[in-house]
Amino acid sequence: MKKILSCVLILFCAFSFTGCLSKKGEENAKVYNFNIITASNVVNNYMGLIMEGNYKDSKKLYTKDLLKKASIIPKSDLLIKGYKITESSEVGISGVFKVRVTKTAVGSSLSCLDEYSIKIIRDGDKYKISEIISAPQKEAFVNSIGIRFRDKTNVKTNLIIDESGLPKYAYANDDLAHLYKIKVPLKKYSSINFSYEGDKLAISTYEKNSFIGVVYIDESLAVASDTGSSSGPADNGGSEEIAKEKPIGKELIQLDMLMDCKVEFMTFSLDEKYLVVQYDDKKSTGKYIKVYQVDNGKTIPFDFEKNYPTDKFQLMYSSFGEDTMTYEVIPKSNSKVSKGNNKVKWILNLNNFTVKKS
Repeated sequence: MKKILSCVLILFCAFSFTGCLSKKGEENAKVYNFNIITASNVVNNYMGLIMEGNYKDSKKLYTKDLLKKASIIPKSDLLIKGYKITESSEVGISGVFKVRVTKTAVGSSLSCLDEYSIKIIRDGDKYKISEIISAPQKEAFVNSIGIRFRDKTNVKTNLIIDESGLPKYAYANDDLAHLYKIKVPLKKYSSINFSYEGDKLAISTYEKNSFIGVVYIDESLAVASDTGSSSGPADNGGSEEIAKEKPIGKELIQLDMLMDCKVEFMTFSLDEKYLVVQYDDKKSTGKYIKVYQVDNGKTIPFDFEKNYPTDKFQLMYSSFGEDTMTYEVIPKSNSKVSKGNNKVKWILNLNNFTVKKS
């Protein structure tokens, strides 16, 4: 009888020990398991904070080591106005995300397209950013001739578009009957910004009114423009003739003429089908947005001014999501709706053009 009891006790202890090991193994697996979706949310949260200019809270997502290395540097006049996660990979208990970032300058006509490589690690029960590497992809800037293009770190640049490539007159989208063509401002560019693939550049010019368009870029045309910049002296002793540089801008889609308005910035949607334009309206002294279809230049079938009258509200772009755009509605201080009302975020569905509160 004692032998039987001893055997039972030995078996019970063995099973209990095995169960404890199994439970401990499950707990360890749970601790070290890496969730790529949670890591992706950290990247989106980080980029959202950077776009808002909230650098203080964005640094809370750094690991301790990265926070120590993060230098305190002066703020740049280049602001991130759009980003798109293009690739993600999971390696052990870490994830690496490739993020295309478009930056546009405040107060000048310059745009950069960079690619961030953001590494996320699991730090205990939290997900933190341990490394950020940035690589330049494209750059566009204005000089005396027009808008020029730089690929990655190349010293050589190419002309995208100059004054001769701009239309001399254009219709405003509000002129549905197309009765009045308005003179396009040609001398001064305002905001410009790249698409995420870098093959499109949103441009705007300004004097009293603003012209808006999208230039399609064909980098293969740069080869043709390299065939020579000048011819030799003429046989009859004439002066050297300078050949005109061929632009790599292939096509210009005209979007709109905004009357008494100045473009603040422009950003493409993630699929690059739409372009949001944030602008200052001099007539109603406020900030507003318009959204255009890139392929044909038409405004989307959602009337912002009808839903949010310019005498009562201001509109501010926030961000693009997958088939969505988020924006803020801000009551004007001198309107009746401002009493007891704060700014509210709305989400526009870009498939059916309906809205809901964020």
